[in-house]
Amino acid sequence: MGVERRVYSLRLEEEIAEKIRMYGQMENRNFANMVETILKNYISEREKES
Repeated sequence: MGVERRVYSLRLEEEIAEKIRMYGQMENRNFANMVETILKNYISEREKES
């Protein structure tokens, strides 16, 4: 089976959302996948610092 996923609602400034869409298109990712990728990268970097 796959990874369990939950649905979250969040509010973003339109400028940030547009940049996420733009970078997502460049990497052939949808908005949700791009947000998840950004968060995973952030968490990974933070864990390296610890």
